[in-house]
Amino acid sequence: MMISLDKSEDEKVGESWLIIFADLLALLLTFFVLMFSMSSVQVSKWQAVVESLSENLNPNRAMIQEEDWQNIEAAMVPQKEALSLSYLKKIFEDKLQYDPILRRSSVALLDDRLSITLPADLIFEKGQSEFLQEAQNSMRELGASLQSIPNKITVVGHTDLEPTSGRYYPTNWELSLVRAISVAKLIAQAGYTRNIEIFGNGPSRFDELDENIPLDGRYLLARRVDIFIHRENRDQPQENKGRKNE
Repeated sequence: MMISLDKSEDEKVGESWLIIFADLLALLLTFFVLMFSMSSVQVSKWQAVVESLSENLNPNRAMIQEEDWQNIEAAMVPQKEALSLSYLKKIFEDKLQYDPILRRSSVALLDDRLSITLPADLIFEKGQSEFLQEAQNSMRELGASLQSIPNKITVVGHTDLEPTSGRYYPTNWELSLVRAISVAKLIAQAGYTRNIEIFGNGPSRFDELDENIPLDGRYLLARRVDIFIHRENRDQPQENKGRKNE
């Protein structure tokens, strides 16, 4: 006895496994969705993976990001432009001429800097580096005027040719340097935060003074402390150029 099945029934039996397979996929998908919803995604690791893939697929991306970050860092650093020397000259001339102690000081505009010359006899005892009592307030006011400018400052001490007689300063070099330090410390204490270069020239610049001035007058001019306000505001070493005669 032969049993034969209809062709359409054979096709239905052969395709029935697809229904079972689809049900299995649906169950697996539901399982993974459930597991994902119960887990916490670490955003930082995910971003790291994405950025790593992006850089591998696009090598120029890292270069662009580095340049942009450098620009952002530069923008975050406060930049102050150096003030005009002509403007500062007018400011300090007006200030000094009304000061009862420092009115004999001079302000001169040089090639690349502004010079404020303080005669030593106005602010120091002879042969000493401590400020005179009557000059302390005037020097504090001068320091307060300098503390807010962004320009670079250099302080240089000078002496005459007469040898020192004090035991604290065996030579004019020590005396000129310590006087320059005293002025620079006062400026720093007033609030000036940039580096201040300090030099003690002793009597080395005495020959640069005008020979037509009587010797007593040249000695008076030689004993001084120069405050140089530079044209730029960069904290970098700069050669101390010669002072123009007045």
